[in-house]
Amino acid sequence: MCDGGVEGGSADVADDDESCPATTVGHRSIGDHTPLSLAVLDARARMAGADGESGVAAVRASREASDVEHWERRRHGRHVRLWVVRLEVGAAARNRIEAEFRLTRYVRRPVHRIGDVPVLRRTGVPEPDPTRPEGHRAAYPLAALVCHHDRAPFGELERVHVAAYVRALASARARIRGSLCDRTGEPLLAGASSSGVGDLRLGLWRVHHRVLCLAGPGEAPARARELAASVVDDAGRPAARVLDLQPDDGYVDGSGRRVHPAATLRPEAAAALWDDYDAAEADVGESSAVADVLARAAVQVWKTFADDARSLFR
Repeated sequence: MCDGGVEGGSADVADDDESCPATTVGHRSIGDHTPLSLAVLDARARMAGADGESGVAAVRASREASDVEHWERRRHGRHVRLWVVRLEVGAAARNRIEAEFRLTRYVRRPVHRIGDVPVLRRTGVPEPDPTRPEGHRAAYPLAALVCHHDRAPFGELERVHVAAYVRALASARARIRGSLCDRTGEPLLAGASSSGVGDLRLGLWRVHHRVLCLAGPGEAPARARELAASVVDDAGRPAARVLDLQPDDGYVDGSGRRVHPAATLRPEAAAALWDDYDAAEADVGESSAVADVLARAAVQVWKTFADDARSLFR
């Protein structure tokens, strides 16, 4: 008999167990009746039913079974679920164009253990943030005031914002490491939309991210907090908060069979999820791990910006 997975994971079926071949549904015990366990078994049942057939349905069943089996091999018996984290990130900006850059391009994007992985993130459109109290102070790089008229792609203004964010990531890492005392990075400017700074008015903006990650039993809140902690303001302080955290155990199709979440992901997304979890499994929630993420993010942000700039002007 093949025992299924427990709550929080999919079916624990050994790849080398001849008593439970991949194309056999087998006996379902009480432990098998979890959404992910049923999804694995149903994918194998669909593949077995389509064996020797051709057509769109057979191709779909084969592809789904392949995705699920690859997922199960990477899972390797661990009780791990896919989670969807909704984050809100805020920043001060002069206008919508600057808000888009400061909230969606290069800077202030959630970072996984393996770095910035766009395929694991869906980002919304920046919007004015009406929730901040009057007089709220937000960090903004003073150097940007000097070149705020610059509109050139990869020009001085964009370089200032990216450089300020790299310094902010370094400051955040230093705080976690305990090597930063009273320094606060760039000076703070009044960020309420009703307040002016010289001839420059700053408004408060926000954007929402939908981020995917894997987590074992009890690990999901810590993994969500890690993702939020990877985003900072220009003073190196946290700039993101977790709005929602939900598991994704797939869905039930029109025929009543459960579809595994692996069948809804692009192959590169599934691979990145497992690479990320493999890197996080041993120290989920540890502050030292967050510090390492911030350090890698600082390098990656500047390198990505510089590489993109060079490619544009070749």
